[in-house]
Amino acid sequence: MKAALISNPPYNMKWKAPAFAQLQPRFAECCVIPPENNANYAFILTGLEKHDRCVFLMPTSILSSRLKEESAIRTWLIEKNLVEAVILCPDNMFTSTSIGTCILVLDKNKKTATTEMVDLRRKYDEEVREQNGQYGSPSHTNRTYKKTFKVITEETMNETVSAIKERKSIQGFCKSVSIERMKEDKCTLLASHYIDIEEAADSHRSYADIVADINRITREKNACKLTLNETIAKGMGFDIEIYKQDQQELGLNELLEQLGAEKLEKQNYFSTSKKKNEIKFENNSKEHLSSILVMILQNWKQHIYYLNQEENRYLAELRDALIPDLIGGNVQIQPSREYR
Repeated sequence: MKAALISNPPYNMKWKAPAFAQLQPRFAECCVIPPENNANYAFILTGLEKHDRCVFLMPTSILSSRLKEESAIRTWLIEKNLVEAVILCPDNMFTSTSIGTCILVLDKNKKTATTEMVDLRRKYDEEVREQNGQYGSPSHTNRTYKKTFKVITEETMNETVSAIKERKSIQGFCKSVSIERMKEDKCTLLASHYIDIEEAADSHRSYADIVADINRITREKNACKLTLNETIAKGMGFDIEIYKQDQQELGLNELLEQLGAEKLEKQNYFSTSKKKNEIKFENNSKEHLSSILVMILQNWKQHIYYLNQEENRYLAELRDALIPDLIGGNVQIQPSREYR
């Protein structure tokens, strides 16, 4: 057996498929090339080609993405019985991003025809740690803040390993799901879709707590607002109607007020524009730089760095071409008109 792989690749990066990529072993078997606007599945298929067992820490978007290529790859992984387990991690596990994360376990030598789905989003402890500010002026970066971190305990880790090994189904925590069931549900790998919500006749979380969680997600979405030209949005495959539905009032606030919960906050993270070629991101959070914007800026910086390298290469080529011609008199520098 080849050595196992444990990987936490960069999330949601662009990549360039090489020429004749469809002939490369990593893509040839599933007959799908991952989309160039997102390398998540390119990392997964590359790892799977070289190793029999792979464990990836990835964004949860890979589990239910609607992109045609990613959906096709996910279907292939399920039909080939390669998905050993999917583990949903607690929200905001990492200080560098608030993107939801999951652990995807793939195994070419599975002994069962089921996938173990595990939900750890509420199975965590909290630790308070000190750290300095990350952005802004020295008055911020030199200041020490106390921050609460979510951690997974050793006990929870052992419970998770046991659930995967023994293919357990425990209400609210884990479920063993057949290939047939996943295919019936359009091959989504989102664990929470399959795990039975823990219910008791006389007990559930308070409405205030549930609504607080919904509003926390809404604030995270609203922290970065995208305004996009409608034609560009349609050309890029944005389902505008879904975003419009997200931002409609649900009409529950009066009932929630009676139940002692706060109002549902209005969603305001996307709008379309008639202005030609308009693409505008706004950071709406007064407390911190939106994690979505951080990701965009990091990708922008990386791409500009690459373009600068390419530009320097061509400038050097121009220099090397000009110097001999200037020395040999083959090229004459004419005075600029403004200095004549």
